Amino acid sequence: MMRRGLLTLIPAIAGAAGATTLACTDVSTDPNAVVAVRFEGSAYPSIVVSDSLRDSLGARQPVFATGLNYKGEAIAGAEFVFSSPDTNLRVLNNGMVFARSRKTDGSPARVFATTGALQSQPDSLLIVPRADSITAAQDVDSAGVLPTGNATTGLTLVPFSVFGDTLPGAPKAAVPGWLVSFQLRYHGVLLPPTDTSKAFTFVSLGTSDTLRKATYVDSTDASGKAERGVFVQSIPAAVTRDTIYLIATIRARKAGVAPKSDTTMILILR
Repeated sequence: MMRRGLLTLIPAIAGAAGATTLACTDVSTDPNAVVAVRFEGSAYPSIVVSDSLRDSLGARQPVFATGLNYKGEAIAGAEFVFSSPDTNLRVLNNGMVFARSRKTDGSPARVFATTGALQSQPDSLLIVPRADSITAAQDVDSAGVLPTGNATTGLTLVPFSVFGDTLPGAPKAAVPGWLVSFQLRYHGVLLPPTDTSKAFTFVSLGTSDTLRKATYVDSTDASGKAERGVFVQSIPAAVTRDTIYLIATIRARKAGVAPKSDTTMILILR
């Protein structure tokens, strides 16, 4: 899922914090004194080995931080030093990050933002091969129609696996920490991901089939897998068999490289 969820607060700035990383010190009443660091980090959970941190279209993306005063207000011109204790990364003071090598234990590398005596909590980046292919675990799945007329895949999520090149001639490796977006095609029409009126992709929030959270972006796990369920709001009463397609897409995060997708067809059976 999209980043980031780390949060550290002191009462004086509690109203200013979002889903970001904060580091704090004694509160000052000087509006130009930095008393907290809001470290935005990266929007992506991974960085490609032998490359800079980039966005989905391949543009270099620095990490950045914001200094906050005692009111939780941003301080213009606050200067930061970005660093990493992991030699696998090269981090410049302007926030640009370069991955020299992969970590042998597969753990994330860390990046810190520092201003004066304040240091943020670390942002973490998995160092991975570049993803270049995505494969559905199955070509066809099925969903039963509930007595209410709704259709769902239930609590079974539809998985896709993401792979990337390692060494020339070597088998492709599973890529963890890679963003995958999902979209549905129903009766030949691509449904807007944020429109849940006809059908939507979801994750389960519990053991009940009714606890669903509509979401269309996932990040691959340690095995390179991302998954989503599909819920169709309703089908006509006279229809006994229908289909909807789940499309999963990855971007190489390299300029000029087209996205890669794969599809699972879901049979809706009454």
